[in-house]
Formats: sequence, structure tokens, C-alpha cells
Amino acid sequence: MLNPMVHLYNMNAHPIDFEINQNVFSTPEVTAIFDERTRYQRWLDFEASLAKVQAELEIIPAEAAIEICNKAKLEHIDLEEVRRGYQKSRNSIVPLLNGLKAACDHGYGEYVHYGATTQDVIDTSEILEIRDTLSIVYRDLRDLEAKCLELAIRHKSTPIAARTHGQQALPTTFGMKVAVWLSEIRRHIERVKHLNTVLCIGQLSGAVGTMAALGPKAFEVVERTLKDLGLKHSPLAWHTSRDSIGELSAVFSLVVTTCTKIANEIFQLQKIEISELREPSANAASSSTMPHKQNPVICQRIVALSRHVRHLSGTIMESLPHEHERDARCLWAEWLAVPQLCIYTGTALNYTLNVISGLNVLEENMLKNLYIQKHFIVSEWLLFRLSHAMGKMAAMDKLRLLSKEARDGGKSLKDAVTTDPELKNLLGEDEISMLDHPERYIGQAVRIVEETVENIRQQRMIDPEEVK
Repeated sequence: MLNPMVHLYNMNAHPIDFEINQNVFSTPEVTAIFDERTRYQRWLDFEASLAKVQAELEIIPAEAAIEICNKAKLEHIDLEEVRRGYQKSRNSIVPLLNGLKAACDHGYGEYVHYGATTQDVIDTSEILEIRDTLSIVYRDLRDLEAKCLELAIRHKSTPIAARTHGQQALPTTFGMKVAVWLSEIRRHIERVKHLNTVLCIGQLSGAVGTMAALGPKAFEVVERTLKDLGLKHSPLAWHTSRDSIGELSAVFSLVVTTCTKIANEIFQLQKIEISELREPSANAASSSTMPHKQNPVICQRIVALSRHVRHLSGTIMESLPHEHERDARCLWAEWLAVPQLCIYTGTALNYTLNVISGLNVLEENMLKNLYIQKHFIVSEWLLFRLSHAMGKMAAMDKLRLLSKEARDGGKSLKDAVTTDPELKNLLGEDEISMLDHPERYIGQAVRIVEETVENIRQQRMIDPEEVK
């Protein structure tokens, strides 16, 4: 038996729609784009634009267009009747169209949806939603880039242990690590700019793409209607050609994967044993039973969101091979996936910006960790110094042997080298002192960071302020 208390609340079963524990895996800004009422209003806006243009071209009476435009607002629609219509209809838009027809006086509702098809309306609405999402993603990517530019310059010479295969490898700088993030973010910005040019194309071509029901002025109707909605048009329908939506999903997968890369790095370097980075303290979540803990929950949420985005992208890719001129099996899978894809991507990006904006960089711990292996971590420097005297392969064999003996004997590599009969006279005092200062062995890291930052700053100067 159903709990009668259930009926006192909206039955929100998905975290995106939760009202008590809101915005854990969503943001109000991105979620609002896909709000049900907002979506229905977009559909009505499509119908109003179509009617207006058809009246201008003398396809339908001017009075009909005026009435349709006046009534194509949710406040004029009997939404309860629309709700009942959806209990009977299996069509995505017919109940709302019936509501608009009923709202129009003098029988002018007969001119609603004149020559269009369901997919025209829903696809065009989806593109408007994607356009708004791209605007937010572009803005946040550029904001994230700006924060990372500041971080990279501030720490261009801050020494840190580079790690390969999960192990300390050589010294690098934290600014160099951030510069790698920057390079990916910049490429995503360029990808989003490209998406905005290829995706913002509406759909208005009738049942099978021939524009037959739109009549002899079909091309004018399509171009002017979509222009009124702020979109470009294509004479060729993309009812079953969804590669641009696939490209969107691929780009968003790349964006969230970079967010995850950053979040995972912070998560790993926040471990107490390393403690080189830390999420902003305002984000920290304490344990329910261990008072001393501060958990990096935002970084963990970013990783969780990115996994869903990549799986949703897979769903969209699987839905690309449509059959014939219409395939609802593929369409519905895509239509179901796109809102989640956009909301999760926008949220992961928002969280990443939040973390980077208040990131705690623990420079002293970075240096301390660099000194854990002090002499061993500059073995590469030793290798190439000795190579001049004894050849690279011989030097490699010798240093591997000395490194093992030093580790097994619990002594430093410096002691092993300076007491070895074959090597002790090959290095000068100044060279030996390098072993005590691994932070100096950072190669061209500072210059690399500076040139990366300057290049990105130049590209930012020619970026549009927004994509729309």
C-alpha cells in the first residue's frame, strides 16, 4: 500500500530535482535551462515564430498569427488539461499543441504547427538549450583558465616532486603542472567556440525532411523562422544525421575528463602522507564519526560526475546510426541523455572552478617531500654528468648498482658516489653540492610556464566575450 504522505510532496526521484538536498550534482543555472516549463515555453516560442513568419509571407491569416503569438505563453495554456492529454497521448508535443489551439479564439488555433512536425520543434528546442549551455561552459572555462593562469605564474618556480608510475621521478615546478592543465583548458575553449558555430542550427523541414507541407515558400519560412529564434538553418534536415550532437557529447566528455584530471591530482596530493594541495577549507566535509577528518568531497563529486558524462556520451554515440528518415528509438535515447550530459558537465566545471579559486598550495610540504629522496631524485643529473667521462650506458649501470647499495645499506646516494673509487674524482665540489639541492634541477620549467602563459594570454585577447 502506498504511503499517503507521499502525495504531500512532489515525487522527485533524481538528485537533479531534489528540493531538500539541492544542487549536489547540479547547479541552479544549468538546471534551469532544462526546466520542464521552460522547455514547453520554448516549444510555444517556436510555434509563435513559425506563425508570425507564415503570416508575413501570406501563408496564414495575419489575425491568426497575432492570436497564436498572443496565446503562445504558458499562462494562457490549461496545463492541467495538457497533463491529462499526456496520460493518453504517446506523442511528445501534441497535448501542448492542443492546449495552444484551445487557447486561441475564433478558430485560429487551426493554424498552429502549420506544416511543421514534432521533431522540428523538439530538435530546435534542444539546440536552444545546448546553445545556452555552451554559453555557460564557455564562460566557466575561460574563468577557470584565468584562475589557472594566475596559479601557474605564481608558482612557476615552486619546486615539487614530479611523479611517474606513481613514484617520485624528478623535480619539476607546481606551475609546470598547472601549465599542463592550462593547455587542455585552452583546447576545450577552442572546441566550444567551434561547437557554437556548427551546432546552432535549427530544424524545420516537415515529416521526412522534404518541406512538402510548408508549401512553395518553404525555404523562406524555414530561414526566417529560425532566424527569429536566433538560429541558423540548413536546407537539409538533420532528423537522422546527429553527428553534431555526438561531437557535443565528445567535447563535453573531454572537458569533464580534464576536470577529473585536476580534481584527482588534488585528491591524491591532499593525502596526509603527501599534503601538498588542499581543497578550499570552506568546501571541506567532516566525517560523521571522525572529527579530525576533512574530506575532499568536491573533488570526489567532480570525478563521479565525469564518469556519468562519459557514459552518457556513449549512449549518444550508440544512438547516432538512425534508420531511414526517422528513428524514435535513437531520438529518445539522445533526448533523454542530453539534459543530464549538459547539467553534469556544467556542474563538474563549476565545481572545478570553485576548487581552483580557493586552492591551498602547501609549498613547504612540496619542498619537504622533494627532499625525502634528496640525492636519489637527481640521479638523472648525475647520469648525464658522468656520461661525459664514462659513457651513458656505463654510467647508468654504475648508478643503478650504487643506488641499490645505498638503499639497501641505508645511506645516501651522495655518500655512495663520493666514496666510490671510480667516481669520486669525476665530480667537482660544486657539482657534488647539486645533490643537496634537488630544487635547482628543474630544467626549463620556468621558461616553459612563462611561454605557455604568454601564448594563452595572446589567444584570450582574440576570444569573444561570450558565445551565443
